[in-house]
Amino acid sequence: MPPLRLGRASKACDLCRKNKTRCYAKDGVGNTCLRCYTLSLSCSLEEIFDPESSKSPSGQQQRYGTSPRHSSASQRLSTDSRLERLERAVGALVDRLDTQSKDRGNASTNTDEARPEQPRAPAEPNPAPVIMIREAATDAARFRVHYGRWVRFSEYVSTEKLLTEVRKSPLLLCSVLLIAVRHTTQEFADELAPSLFREAKSLVSRALLVVPQFIEHFQAILILSLWSTTIGQQPLSIDSWLLTGYALQQGFASSCFPDLSKLRPGQEIEKSQVDAWCLWNHLCVAHLQYCVGTRRQTMLTQEHIDRCSHLLENGSLKNYEARMVAEVKLYWVIYTKCCPQGYQVDLQDAKLALQNWKKEWANLFDEPRSQFLQMGFHFAHLLAYYQSARSPQSLMDGSIILDMIDLSSTIINLAMDTTDDRTRHLTDHIYHLITFSALTLCRLVQMYEDQLRVSNVDVDSLDRLVTKLITWLRSIGLPCHAAHLLSDIVSSQFQKLRPGAQYAPANAGAGSMAHYNTLSVLDASPLSSNVGFLYPDLIGSELFDIDDGTASWPQWS
Repeated sequence: MPPLRLGRASKACDLCRKNKTRCYAKDGVGNTCLRCYTLSLSCSLEEIFDPESSKSPSGQQQRYGTSPRHSSASQRLSTDSRLERLERAVGALVDRLDTQSKDRGNASTNTDEARPEQPRAPAEPNPAPVIMIREAATDAARFRVHYGRWVRFSEYVSTEKLLTEVRKSPLLLCSVLLIAVRHTTQEFADELAPSLFREAKSLVSRALLVVPQFIEHFQAILILSLWSTTIGQQPLSIDSWLLTGYALQQGFASSCFPDLSKLRPGQEIEKSQVDAWCLWNHLCVAHLQYCVGTRRQTMLTQEHIDRCSHLLENGSLKNYEARMVAEVKLYWVIYTKCCPQGYQVDLQDAKLALQNWKKEWANLFDEPRSQFLQMGFHFAHLLAYYQSARSPQSLMDGSIILDMIDLSSTIINLAMDTTDDRTRHLTDHIYHLITFSALTLCRLVQMYEDQLRVSNVDVDSLDRLVTKLITWLRSIGLPCHAAHLLSDIVSSQFQKLRPGAQYAPANAGAGSMAHYNTLSVLDASPLSSNVGFLYPDLIGSELFDIDDGTASWPQWS
């Protein structure tokens, strides 16, 4: 369970004040704010509980990042030593496993010979991590197939060379292993992922303060941000908005992303430059998705958004990267028009902007894998309606409510109808989007069930759609997959909002109704009743608030 926030601290810590972010006190006995605790940073609020440390000049220098010059050198030395230790450990594990494999091979060639049983040394406890690290490290080819396009791993480099490059960055290696371990076995994932996750948080908390950074740093940040729910096994286990925001700021000062607008007419763009700017576009997509998802301010401007199109204008992008540019533009529209910061949504203006976006990218809707653009387009409309419904008003046009139900159902059906081998490798944002649609649908049916039945809406089929979605989510990957966690959230809220719903499919007979009412997919969820409070920044978190949320929804007009 993530640490709970109790509200803003009476006085912001120095790091939160420096970065102009809200400072929340952490629940329980502690001496740090929630942000510093999450990023494993030293927090100035510790002075309240540790007055002795505040008296020490050296303590203050460590806390506020004003340590002497030799501290920077020692920090670099510490990073180098960590890298060397990690490389030595992985190398030793590989050599050790090779030796074990040879021993097993030699033993298998002499199975026909009768040999007296020899006393054996006690087996080493927990050999599984050794095997798992080897399998995850040597399975970079599979990682490249399913995730390589996001971080621009070359398709033409051998696996050995790719591993050599990845090993140069402990943070990138740790990030790759965190994803790879989630696609092996649940036992190995339970054993290795927590340690990898702690190491990743420790590494990233230091890396965010270093400028300039190499390209491997941005690749690692992107991996951690896109799968922040998967790697930590809870929504927003790593603050993807904060990570991508820092990465963008570091990117502004980095030579990794050259200004393509300065190229001479007809000048050919190098592949390394194409890779770098595709990675930059992916960072922008992730950042905007979590700006929308957590309702926080972006680090980007319209000028930055326009730069994302330079490669497309040059003709250097394929379908996948063209879709990434389209997603950047779409989420910029969502951010500025569908959930604007500080003022009410103008529905007509938002719908016009979305239609103009669709006209601009209409050719991509006929290309393969266009379902994600379609889902994003429908999500934009749903979010605009949702934000409008949450604004102070007494009545709401029934046609908008019907549109919201149709949009939610369309997103859910799109996800389930396009299932393939890549489904379990999708980014966590896709599953967040689907979950938001399901929770919105549950709330709408609960709020307006009588009016929907009068309007000849098949409410029972909507309930069946949600139960089908829960089953589908739990069929994806291992139990540690983000889809399983989010299915628990949907199931928990569905049971609370629709306690009297009948779960049988449309073609089920009366005799099978009881079976579906006790379907295992709707078993009691382990989640607590205050799930919305646990993830207060996640878009739609107020959908969990059953008692107070009802009064804030407008009446059907």
